[in-house]
Amino acid sequence: MSTQGGSSDPTSPGQWIARAIAVVILIPLRLVWEGLKLLGRVFVAVLVFFLEYLLAPLCGFVWHWVIRPAWYFLKNILWDLVLHQVLWGLVLTPLFALILDFVLRPLRRAVEEWLWRRVLRPAASWLWRRVLRPVAKFVAGVCWLIFDYLVYRPLRALWRWILLPLWRALRATLRFGWRIATIVVGVLVVAPCGFVYRMILRPVFGALAIVWDVLVTRPVRWTYRTIVAPMNRWAADIVSTVFGR
Repeated sequence: MSTQGGSSDPTSPGQWIARAIAVVILIPLRLVWEGLKLLGRVFVAVLVFFLEYLLAPLCGFVWHWVIRPAWYFLKNILWDLVLHQVLWGLVLTPLFALILDFVLRPLRRAVEEWLWRRVLRPAASWLWRRVLRPVAKFVAGVCWLIFDYLVYRPLRALWRWILLPLWRALRATLRFGWRIATIVVGVLVVAPCGFVYRMILRPVFGALAIVWDVLVTRPVRWTYRTIVAPMNRWAADIVSTVFGR
């Protein structure tokens, strides 16, 4: 209590030191920072003003009144009229046609004729005579030898020594078998059938024919001549008499 009543200065030395540091160091830094912020704002405002009110109208003016008319002039007048129509249509096209008709085509024909007559045809003829035809003959000869020794001669030997004897043996066997079969059939079938026909069937059929003639044919013929025919004539006469012709 006595100490508080006896102290006349409420600020301590530490507080004075802190205030001095703030005045000497912090306040100048704060002032510099605020100054930089203000300069940044001023620079941004000036830049925005320059871009919006000076550069943009200037660029628009240059684009609309300088660049675009110059582009249209270059595109429509200089390129289409001067370069495309005048230079290409009146100068380059006739010049290229003239060069094509009187230089390139005769040169091409001359080169083709010379190349064909002097180079290609003699080279092709020489190649055919010296290379292709001998190679073709050699290949054909080799192919024929291969075919002759590997196909033709083995097949001819197979036919001569195996297939032809087998065919002859088979043909002889078939002929012999046919003769044997003919003899067997003649002995076992034809001869008995002929014997049965001559000794049994023909007499039976003859007897049946006689019986049929006696029992059927003659009575039917007699009945027709004696009864049916007169009755038909009698009925016809009656009908003619009654109804008239």
